[in-house]
Amino acid sequence: MLRSPMLNGKVHIMILASLAAYLSACTGRTPEQPGDTPSPKLVELINGAIAREIAAMDPALRPGLLPQAGEQARRWLQEISQVVARCRYGPGNNAKSNLLEYDIVLASGEQITGVYSGQRCYYPVAKPLVMRVQFQGGQVREVTTDGRERERPVDASLGEIQQFAERVLRADWKRNPARYFRPAKSSDDVAREWDMRKP
Repeated sequence: MLRSPMLNGKVHIMILASLAAYLSACTGRTPEQPGDTPSPKLVELINGAIAREIAAMDPALRPGLLPQAGEQARRWLQEISQVVARCRYGPGNNAKSNLLEYDIVLASGEQITGVYSGQRCYYPVAKPLVMRVQFQGGQVREVTTDGRERERPVDASLGEIQQFAERVLRADWKRNPARYFRPAKSSDDVAREWDMRKP
């Protein structure tokens, strides 16, 4: 029995889609999803890391920041509903492009996806903290994982936790720099400085 060319085309598409899904699963191209096990200790540690990052937003320590930068950071946290820390690809992928990224969801429904953490996911060395971090009123309310954080000492996770706090806060620096930094000097301001500078 002969099949129509249209039916043959649909069969080929279905076969290609199945093959792509199979290859994706085998090569770890699908992002790993956070588990659903609550981690109260991670809640405590992340809130502490965020508090340290905000305390360091002091113009005396970081020239260029406005005095109200810390307060602006607290307002930013109140806008956040959740952050998912995930690898771009799954645990079967050890390519350099398998980056640890953060997807930020705001209470407004806006999503900021693929915020780079500064770290790549290299599973043979250590499982990255893939987690769902729920916020409420500017504080971390709940963190869920698959329990992997308990497979290594707490100290081994502290750098990744501090990195999470820093990158989530700085995501708003890029979106709204005027909230945190003095305006850049205009070319006229720079020219005046040169004209008025005494030797």
